[in-house]
Amino acid sequence: MLVASVALLAPACSTVDRGPVAQCEDDIDCGDGAVCSLALGNICVPEAPPPQTVIGLDIQEGNIRIELRGCDPEVSRQVQGTELRVEKHDSLVKSYSVRANEVQSVLNCGGNSCEDGVCDEDTLTCTRTSDALLGLSMISRLGLAELTSPQKSYVTAPDPPLPEGELPAPAEFTWPSYDSTEAKAHAALRLRVTPPLEALTRSHYQRVIAEDAAPELETSAVIRCQRAIFGNEGSVRTLAGTPVSGANVEFIHNEPIATSATVLGTGAACVDTEDCLPGWACNGAGTCGLDLTGVSAGSSVSIEDPPGALAPAYLHTYCEGIVAPVEPLIRQFRVSVTPPASTGLPNAIYSLAQGFLDPPQPGTLTEVNIQDVDGATSLCLPDWQPTQTIAFSLSGTPVALAETDLGVYACCSTECLPSAETEDGPTPPPSIESCQSFDNARFDTRWHNLDLVEWAVAGCIPTATYSDGSSGGVVRNVSECADEGCSVDLSPGMLDDPGRKYTVSILQPVGSVFRSQTFQVTVDPETTSFEPFELQPRVLLRGQISCASGADGCSAENAIFAAERLRADTDGSDLPGPFYFQARVDANGSFVLPVDPGLYVVTAYPAVGQSGGPAPFEVLDLREGSPELTSVDGVWNAIVAEPFELDDGVLVRVQLSGFDVSTRVTPLDTGSWASQSNFPAEIDLNAALTCHGSSSRGCLIRRIRPTDTPISLLISGRFEFTTRDRGSDQCSG
Repeated sequence: MLVASVALLAPACSTVDRGPVAQCEDDIDCGDGAVCSLALGNICVPEAPPPQTVIGLDIQEGNIRIELRGCDPEVSRQVQGTELRVEKHDSLVKSYSVRANEVQSVLNCGGNSCEDGVCDEDTLTCTRTSDALLGLSMISRLGLAELTSPQKSYVTAPDPPLPEGELPAPAEFTWPSYDSTEAKAHAALRLRVTPPLEALTRSHYQRVIAEDAAPELETSAVIRCQRAIFGNEGSVRTLAGTPVSGANVEFIHNEPIATSATVLGTGAACVDTEDCLPGWACNGAGTCGLDLTGVSAGSSVSIEDPPGALAPAYLHTYCEGIVAPVEPLIRQFRVSVTPPASTGLPNAIYSLAQGFLDPPQPGTLTEVNIQDVDGATSLCLPDWQPTQTIAFSLSGTPVALAETDLGVYACCSTECLPSAETEDGPTPPPSIESCQSFDNARFDTRWHNLDLVEWAVAGCIPTATYSDGSSGGVVRNVSECADEGCSVDLSPGMLDDPGRKYTVSILQPVGSVFRSQTFQVTVDPETTSFEPFELQPRVLLRGQISCASGADGCSAENAIFAAERLRADTDGSDLPGPFYFQARVDANGSFVLPVDPGLYVVTAYPAVGQSGGPAPFEVLDLREGSPELTSVDGVWNAIVAEPFELDDGVLVRVQLSGFDVSTRVTPLDTGSWASQSNFPAEIDLNAALTCHGSSSRGCLIRRIRPTDTPISLLISGRFEFTTRDRGSDQCSG
C-alpha cells in the first residue's frame, strides 16, 4: 500500500459523508432488515448477526470486572434476532465472606493461654480472629490488566463493641465465576492478607480460593510460620565493608511452594504443574496449590544504628505441615537491594537459601539472622565511586509536517498543525529554530558480578542474574529540567574503573516529530557535561481515511488512525517506547503520524459517535531500510497510497440483564484479523508478547473504539458498538 514518492501533506479530496438511512426512535421505525441505533444518533442501520467468535467484553460493574467472550455459555442470541444477551447475572458473580484468623501453638488449653480464642485440645492450638486488610486478584482472561478488588478491612474490635461471643462482620467480596471451559477463565483467584499498618511485626501472605470453596471463608495465618529475617551491622554493605544505610530490601519467593494449606477449598489432583490451571503449581502431595514464584514475601530497610544492619523483615514461610525442630526449613528467595540514589551504588539481586528453625516455645516469633546455606551473611554491593553532577542538553531541528497558503509548518510536534477553521482563520505556522523537549531521559548501566570467588571469600550472599545476565545496575530518570538546564548525578563506576559506560534512553511523547532513541556515553572522574544529544526525526506516516465504496452507513469525519509497535527480531532488548500512537484526520481526511522506526500493526476508527466500523488491520514495515520508506530532506516518510477504508461494520447490540445501570463496558476485537487473507498468520494480537509495552497483556489496538473511555449502559441495560464485519457469527459446539 505504500508508495515510494512523497511530498508535504497537501489538501486532498474529502470523503463524501453518506447520510443516514432514516431517523428513528425504535426498531419498528426502520422496517425490515434494519434496526435503530441510539448510540449513533437515532438512525437506522442494517441489521446483521454479530461476529460472536471475535468479540470480547470487559464489563465493569462497581468494583467487579467481568470478562466475557462472545461465545461464552453466558452469552445468548435473541430469538429470531441479532441482539446478544447476558441474562445470568446472578450465576456470573460469586459472593465470598472472608474472616482472618491467627493460629498459635500452646502448651495446654487451660489457664489464660487461649482466653480470647478457641483452643483445640488435640492439636494444642489456639485460634483467634485477627485484624487484616484483604484483597482479591486474578490474571485477565482477555489479556488486559490484572483484575483486582479494593482492599477491605476485617476488624476484630469494631466501634461500638460487639456483644460477647459474637464474631465481627466478615469482609464481603463478589467475583466473576464462569461456565466457560477456557483455562484462563478459571485461573488462580488470589486472596492477599495484609496486616494493618500499625501491626509492624506481622507478615502478609496469600491463599488461592478454589472453585469449590464455601461462600464463607476463614483464612488462617499459622504463627509458627511467620518468621523475621534480620541482619547485624554491615549486613548491607559494599564489598570492601562500608555499611550502606537507607537501602530498600525486598524478599521474593523463588519457589512455587504450593502447599495444600495455600488453598481455601480443594486443589485439583496433579502429576506436574502443567496439570494445574494458570497461577497454580503442583506440590509433592499431588495436588495443585498456589504458585508463589515471583511473589513478594516482605520487605525491610537497612538502618544507620547499627550501621548497615537490616531491620527485621517479617515474612510468611508457608511452613504448614512442616516441622523443623532440628533440621531447618529451607526457603528460597530472590532478594532485591536498592540503595539510596545519593550513594551512586547500583541495585542488585541475590539468590538466598534461608534456613528457619521452629520457635523454641509455642507462640514465639522466630527471628533469624540473614544467612545463606553456605554461611554468607551480607548483601554486598560493589565498591563504586561517589556520584558527580553532569549537565546534558538535547537539540533537534524542526521537521516540516505540512504546507498551506500560510507557509510551511516546521514543528517540534504535530500540535503545531493548523487547527480547524475559526473566525480568525487557521493557526499560522510557528517560528521555531530548535527543539529541546522530551518526556523522560533514562540513564542506565548494568553491573555484572565477574569475581564470584572474591565475593564468596568476603562472606557475601551469592548474586542472582536478570534475563540480560546482569546482577543489577543503576537507573536514573530525569523528567524535567531546572531553569539552568538539565543534569543528572552519576558515578564513574568501580573504584579502579577509568570510566563507566551508560545507556541514555530519550523518551519522546506521542506527537513529537523526534524518535525515542538511545545513546552511549562514558562517565569518568572528570566528566562534567555530555555533548548535546542530537535528536533524529521520526518516520512520518502519511495517509487518508475514507469510507469504503458502498458503505452507506459510514462517516470518516474526524476519523482516527492508530499504530502499535510489534515485536520484531531486529528490535533491541530494551526499547524506550512509546509503542502506541494515534492521530486524527484533518478536514481533508488526511493524517500525519510521527512514529519510531519499527514494525507496526495499524488500523483506523470512526470518531466516537460517528457511524461506521473500524478498518481492517494491516502490518506496515517502517524499519529503516524498508522499501516502504523514502527520504525527504533527511526525514523518512511513508505515504499509504490507498486510503484506510472504514466500512459499515456490524452494529452489535448487547443487553445486560440484572446489571446495575452504572455498569460500563469496553469491547474488544479478539480475532477478526484471522479472517483477513492479507494479515500474517503468525501474528496473534491476543498474545502477551506480540506487541511491545507489556509482557502480560495483549495488544492495545484490539479495542474496537479509539478511546479508553468505556461505553455506558442505557436505562434499558443495553449498549451498542460497531465492530468489523469479519469473524463467524456462529459459535461451535
